[in-house]
Amino acid sequence: MRKCIASILCLLALGFSPKAAFGDYFTDISHGFALGEVQELLVGERVVPIIEVEPQTPLSQGVAVILVEPFLSSFSLSQSKELAGYLSEKGWRVVISPFNLNIMPTESGMVSAETSEQGADDQATGDPLTAQQKPGSNGQSNSVIHPRSTNLTQYFDFKQTSEKLTEQLIALNNRLQNVQGYRLVVAQGMLAATFLDVTSHDLAFEPDSLVTISPYWPEADVNKSISDLVANSSFPVLDLSIDGLSDWENNTVVMRRNRAKTSLKLHYRQVLLPSSNSVFSLNQNQKTPYIQLVANNTIGWTRYLGW
Repeated sequence: MRKCIASILCLLALGFSPKAAFGDYFTDISHGFALGEVQELLVGERVVPIIEVEPQTPLSQGVAVILVEPFLSSFSLSQSKELAGYLSEKGWRVVISPFNLNIMPTESGMVSAETSEQGADDQATGDPLTAQQKPGSNGQSNSVIHPRSTNLTQYFDFKQTSEKLTEQLIALNNRLQNVQGYRLVVAQGMLAATFLDVTSHDLAFEPDSLVTISPYWPEADVNKSISDLVANSSFPVLDLSIDGLSDWENNTVVMRRNRAKTSLKLHYRQVLLPSSNSVFSLNQNQKTPYIQLVANNTIGWTRYLGW
């Protein structure tokens, strides 16, 4: 009976895990828009949804690719479409490309799961002596735990995310290879950090310009390397920083600016955006101030580049 209860609890835990929540992310996107509004992009053996917005001017500036994360703190699809509307008015063909980040279990998480499963088996067999003799069965361990050590059971794998984003960028490049004009990429948060890493290894993915919005990665070593990735990039970078969005990003704001300055990077601009800029309105014509700030800075940046 106890073993059955333990199995049910494990299934419930998996059901409420972030990985399960993001499992149907692409399916939700396909079902959340009108028929024909979402198109399919073949990425390896996976089908990924994308949304395309045509330019509203006779002469096209080029293609603007907006990479979207499945997080509330990042661009939502509705905000991405709002930004796409601003850019399309200025002659950009916009491709909104959602990207799903997979959550991986840590070694401690896997050990914890194995220990819990083994403990449930011992309790099910009714052998209290076996449970007492197992190390760590009484909540203590023979090894000393460092007070600053992490207790996370899940994490985002940076290398795997870079490889997965590379596959998606290859598919996007193949789809847009016949489109003339400039190539602009807009990315926020962890996707911005991942995109910088991917372009540092493969020049084929370099855009004509990149707009990063609060780039960060929740791992100290990787997060510190973002300033070097920005400084060593060979394309113009507009670095937008939203105040208070992420402590990880706040730790590298000054570092990114100083590193770009000391490296004599050409065409780099950092703009600090306020955090209190969200407005709720039932009026469809009411524009989000946050998106207005991003759009105005992006359009001003392209004008500065002479596009």
